[in-house]
Amino acid sequence: MSRRNYSVAEVESLIPSLEEIFTRILQLRVGLRGLEQKLERAGVSVEVDAMAELVTGASGTDDAEAEPTNASKESPEIRHARAVFRGYYEALSDALEEIRTLGGDVKDLDLGLVDFPGRRGTDDILLCWRLGEKRIEFWHTVEGGFANRRPLDERSPGSSSRAD
Repeated sequence: MSRRNYSVAEVESLIPSLEEIFTRILQLRVGLRGLEQKLERAGVSVEVDAMAELVTGASGTDDAEAEPTNASKESPEIRHARAVFRGYYEALSDALEEIRTLGGDVKDLDLGLVDFPGRRGTDDILLCWRLGEKRIEFWHTVEGGFANRRPLDERSPGSSSRAD
């Protein structure tokens, strides 16, 4: 399966959508953390490993689950908190899928970090966007990651100052 490469201008046109999606993601994560704490105080442990799967796209559990308990012994408040947690989790999963549909690969939810495949000369690279950045100004090698971000230059795909 071939991957689509994006220019800087193409990714920059997606920034308003990325910002809107990440605003929802951050709100959902606050709600999830609050519900997780509430459930844990009630003695219900939440399986949060599934959160990592949302970011990586790894298969495994389809949704976040609390440890199995005898549901008939749970209070209505706990059952409600579980249901709301599951709803938030599914909404978070949907938001991350929106970013994947745009062509991005979410690398870090806390930083709001998304990579888009591109080319620099003949090399495959990743155009790197971080929540709060209004332009694409960095790239890194496919193996390099965020710590190896480099400023765009004339060999990077995109606008007239950064020609393909």
